[in-house]
Amino acid sequence: MKAVIYSRVSTDAQERDGTSLDTQERACLDLVAARGWSVVECVRDAASGFHLDRAGIEQVRGMLRKGEADVVVAYAVDRLSRNQNHIGVLFDEVEQAGAQLEFVTERFEDTAIGRFILAARAFIAEVEREKIAERTMRGKAERARNGQIPQGNGAGIYGYRYYPETGRREVDELQAAVVQRMFVDFVANGTVHGIAKRLNEAGVPAFGGGAWHALSIRRILLNETYTGRTIYRRTIVKKVRDPKRGRWVRITEERDPSEWIEIEGATPAIISRDLYERAQARLTDPDRRWRREATRTYTLRGRLRCIECDAAMVGHAVNRGRFHYYRCPNGSSGPGETRCRSRYIRLERLEGAVRTALGELLVSPERILGESRRIVVEASQPSAELAAVVAELDEIESSQRRLAQLYTRKNLPVSALDAEARDLADRRRWLEARRRELASGAQVDADQHAWIEEHLPHALERIQREVSACDEDGFGLLLRAVDAQITSSTERAIVRGTVPIIDQTDESFATIARTWA
Repeated sequence: MKAVIYSRVSTDAQERDGTSLDTQERACLDLVAARGWSVVECVRDAASGFHLDRAGIEQVRGMLRKGEADVVVAYAVDRLSRNQNHIGVLFDEVEQAGAQLEFVTERFEDTAIGRFILAARAFIAEVEREKIAERTMRGKAERARNGQIPQGNGAGIYGYRYYPETGRREVDELQAAVVQRMFVDFVANGTVHGIAKRLNEAGVPAFGGGAWHALSIRRILLNETYTGRTIYRRTIVKKVRDPKRGRWVRITEERDPSEWIEIEGATPAIISRDLYERAQARLTDPDRRWRREATRTYTLRGRLRCIECDAAMVGHAVNRGRFHYYRCPNGSSGPGETRCRSRYIRLERLEGAVRTALGELLVSPERILGESRRIVVEASQPSAELAAVVAELDEIESSQRRLAQLYTRKNLPVSALDAEARDLADRRRWLEARRRELASGAQVDADQHAWIEEHLPHALERIQREVSACDEDGFGLLLRAVDAQITSSTERAIVRGTVPIIDQTDESFATIARTWA
């Protein structure tokens, strides 16, 4: 039989008690050898047995589903899980896979009584887990009341060194100077992005030795510990069900202040209370906009719209700014709102396609002239709107004639007829004005096209010369020169713009459009 061995620890105490991963695995290997089975995998976890979403146990479950194991061997029931419901889930999955569970310290038969004993053992393990958690929390609270920071609560704060023997923090002078500079710069109208950028440029390492990020700076600015105040049990972690993902998640909430335990003298102050309060005032100022100091320019911003819903698309960076995209903001609408089906578009791909399309147009005057001819022809033809306006005017004229006939009848109230007459007159005046506007717009002088044909090459040459004179800003200048407007999806984009052809007395525009797929 193919056996997979599973081992788990969650605390250092288990290592000392002889239930280390190596100890468990060795005992399981002895059992497998005694039974004459073959080991296909040894899987380890270092996590709490209360949760089922552990990397190791997920690997074991996956192997069962694929038929890669006939038996799962563990040191004891509580190594699989300390939750009786989870034990039931694992037992069912093993049974469905046609496999079996084996434990070094316990023996269970695959019968109703055996399953009952297995469930009872799991229940005992769950109760024991709760007792361990309660004893741990009680011990930490007592340590805090005695003026010591509980172990596991003081190590990860930039600017301090933590000593578990004394339960106290001491100032790290080099890091403390950085913290002070952060608060001073921020209060002096600095930004979290600007502070992070300057620290990275100066080669100052973050707490873990990596680069600084705006979120790290913000967390430091929010941390009251730097004023010398240390509070234990300020927050509590709860498990809630996420309806979107259909799973349990952990959230952190602030406890009622009556539950806090303040540890006097455990942390030296790095900044004054006044400086901290001024930083909080800036952080919570509603008029203050949190804008990232862009390390990447989204050149199409303000000119790009979603082809699906016509929303203005925005720039978006992922993987810590490694990849850049344009996306529709409606693609992540809130609950109950309709989400746009558009997808992220790689910045390089879209900007490259737009640049290519506009470049081809600038070296192809015949394309623009063809569009100019189309405009002249279409403008000289009666438009659909003009025809609709004329038709509605005819209807209103008929209605006014009928209304005049009604005035001759003595049994109808004149006030009602007057109101109807005023409405018809107002509508007729608006339609007549609109008809004149459309008719005048349709009177296009064909000489205008000849003028465009004469001046267009010079205009294109001028735009190309101005763009070629720039380096990084050339693309932005090109977009401004033709007033480019783009609608896009992942499959195609439509680029529209205008080429200005200006003399001393007048200005004319030839509208251009190009689609790439």
